[in-house]
Amino acid sequence: MSKKLQQNGIFESSRMMLPEHREAYILHQEHLAPRTRPSLDAQAAEEMSRLLSDSMVLGDTITITLFDEYDDIRITGQVLRMNRPARTLKLLTDNGTRDIQMNLITDVTLASE
Repeated sequence: MSKKLQQNGIFESSRMMLPEHREAYILHQEHLAPRTRPSLDAQAAEEMSRLLSDSMVLGDTITITLFDEYDDIRITGQVLRMNRPARTLKLLTDNGTRDIQMNLITDVTLASE
């Protein structure tokens, strides 16, 4: 006799997953496994440093991408002050000022791009 017809095999073999449940399951799995911080090469770090300095000196508006365990955080604003020994910077955004740790920065682009 077929295995599907024994005991609870009929119901076990007919299970299916709805798309909504699949999406919820994938999101749940992403939150269980935090990401690791990407390593930056020297050229990318130099380019980010240049854009941060230009924003402070010339007043350019930039978008900073910060590392988070589950999703990247993007903040747009202008650099007011950089404290290199403490590795922090003060960013002027639409909602006020915000202190940012430089070791969390993964990407810097001009806001117009």
